[in-house]
Amino acid sequence: MINLLAIGDIHLGRLPAGLPEALVGRRADLGPEAAWQRAVSEAVNRRVDAVLLAGDVVERSRDFFVAYGDLKAGVERLAKADIPVLAVAGNHDTHVLPRLAAEIDSLELLGAGGQWQERELGDLSVVGWSFPQAQVRTSPVASLPRFEGDRVRIGLLHCDRDQGDSPYAPVTSAELAAAPLSAWLLGHIHKPDSLDGSRPIGYLGSITALRASETGARGPWLIQVDGGSIRTRQLKLAPLRYEQLSVDVSTLEDPDDCAGLVAAAVREQVGALQRLETPPLALGLRVVLTGRSALATALPAAAERLMTAARVWEESGITCFLDKVSVAVEPAIDLDKLSAQSDPAGLLARRLALLRGPDGPERQVLIDHHRKRLVEVTDGREFRHLERRLDDETIARLLEQAALAALSRLLSQREQGR
Repeated sequence: MINLLAIGDIHLGRLPAGLPEALVGRRADLGPEAAWQRAVSEAVNRRVDAVLLAGDVVERSRDFFVAYGDLKAGVERLAKADIPVLAVAGNHDTHVLPRLAAEIDSLELLGAGGQWQERELGDLSVVGWSFPQAQVRTSPVASLPRFEGDRVRIGLLHCDRDQGDSPYAPVTSAELAAAPLSAWLLGHIHKPDSLDGSRPIGYLGSITALRASETGARGPWLIQVDGGSIRTRQLKLAPLRYEQLSVDVSTLEDPDDCAGLVAAAVREQVGALQRLETPPLALGLRVVLTGRSALATALPAAAERLMTAARVWEESGITCFLDKVSVAVEPAIDLDKLSAQSDPAGLLARRLALLRGPDGPERQVLIDHHRKRLVEVTDGREFRHLERRLDDETIARLLEQAALAALSRLLSQREQGR
């Protein structure tokens, strides 16, 4: 069996954004450098056969010395354990990663200059391609060479999947599936794919959370190749983790008691994380208050008070903080009756009924109307590394959450105006 440790976007030199003031001084312990060190330790402890880096190892071209020390120390530690490091350059480190590879012994760049390169590792090969310049508007998979023999070959590529107008090496899922490789390990999008199945194809994701929107597990992947069989497992090693946490407030009798419900939900979340082999050092929570309540109109103000009063706290050895508290609570009112009104609240109620109803022309028009706006947002620079899965049901869910939040605020303002 051959064991590989595959790592997606590291972005050495970049500090995690949006941390509370109490954690700003700990950014170095929670950022990419700390995540890289954890991954190196894991590779050494597991005695893997190679470490693979799928591009954007470094945040910016001018970050040579920012990345040099940490990257060199990790590569040298791996080299002492006889573990080679194979990397491809992404759009962020197009120029700096080749320079770093020239200076750091045992760091091997694959596919320099946009030319596919095959590197043998025992009974398998890693096939890699590197960005020759910061923008590449054609698919690198189109130039994939023919291969001789039926050995296991794993593709290592930084690319933008199913985004035809992307300047970051656009490829299609169909191209990847049709290519004569046993697996594709991709970099660029920070949200990891599941990488399940007998032929894994997908994004490794970022090695740790770099912003609050990067919720869920992050870390390197253990790739185990046994003959022609490939198994994958994500190692949840990120020192900083964000989670979206839904808290049902249907039983609340006092709006300010939602703090206790949130605290209980956080304790449960921390308990689950404590069962990991390497728990995160810090956990940011994006809380969504849900359910149906007669207190719905009072909850937006309660959520604001909760955020204003929130402080960093320790829970079973993990530093916790609230990043955001939003309200998606349905008012305990008759939506059908409210829908009969001609005011904005009635309009929102009708939109909610439409979104929750069966598929039909009116529902589809509503979804399509907002699709263009949402695509413009997700295509923005600040979201370009996040996975963009804007199918109809995703859009409907987002619109429903926004409608509930707006309706709660609208009814709250109406109550205050009486």
